[in-house]
Formats: sequence, structure tokens, C-alpha cells
Amino acid sequence: MTSEQQRALARARQYAESFGNSFGGFIFSGNPGAGKNHLAAAIGNHIIKNGNSILIATLPDLMMRVRETYQKETKISESALVDDLCAVDLLVLDDVGVQRNNLNEDLIIFQVVDRRLANKKPVCVLTNLDFEQLTAVLGEWVIDRLRMGTPTSINFNWQSYRRQVK
Repeated sequence: MTSEQQRALARARQYAESFGNSFGGFIFSGNPGAGKNHLAAAIGNHIIKNGNSILIATLPDLMMRVRETYQKETKISESALVDDLCAVDLLVLDDVGVQRNNLNEDLIIFQVVDRRLANKKPVCVLTNLDFEQLTAVLGEWVIDRLRMGTPTSINFNWQSYRRQVK
């Protein structure tokens, strides 16, 4: 394990152990396959053991669920889906940057982030984008809100572990 990876692990551990003391989330950005999701899941496991709830959802899957609420035979409304996303103690949005970036998706993302942070509930982002690209995708309004509560930012700039899987 490199020193950068050790620092990332230590910061993730610190975030998990101090969960609930602040409402800041985390932003894990960097190379595909570098362990962003793995560390987010480890944080989730830790906070679940302490009685908190977590939802890790890919943004494309989440937007598909939103689109499904527009069909007549659906059992959940868009409003109820947003309420569910705002109810968990920790929301982790994975694959940020893969979404379609249409106005409706942008509004849903803004609404969820804004409502959660207004209620001092953290939102976390997993992305392969750098900060400039992430700002372009999410918009300054969302990025400004994600900066609330002193978030933990970690850049995963090492190579993919997936290449080692046999």
C-alpha cells in the first residue's frame, strides 16, 4: 500500500469514526477501480454498526428510478422517492458524471442535496471526474452546498485494482 493509499484509508477511517459530529460528507474522486466504492462501503458498514442508515446509489440508477415514477403504473411518486433519499443518515451518490445532465435530473440532484444539507444530513460523491469537471457537471449551486460542514475530499490517483483481478 502506498503512502497516498494509507492517507486515504486513515481519512476514511476518521470520517467513519466521527460520523454524526459534523454534517459534512465526502468527495472521493479519481481513477476508475482505485477503491472509492470500497472505502465508501467500509464507511457504511461502520456507521450501520453504530445504528445509522446509509444508501449508496449510482446516479444513473437513481435517475432511472426517478423516470420510472412518471409511469402510470408506478407505486411511488417522485416526491416520495426524494423523501426516501433524504431520510437516510448518509447518502452516497456513485458514478457522478455518468448521468444525462438534463434539466430534470439537475433539479432532482439539487433538490436532494439542498434538502439533505438544510437538515444537516451529509451527501457524498464518488466520481472519476476532477473537481473542475465535477463542478461543470453538478453546477456551482450543488458544489457550494457540498462544501458545507467541512467535507472530506480524497483524490484516488493510483492505478485500478481491477487489472489485478484474475
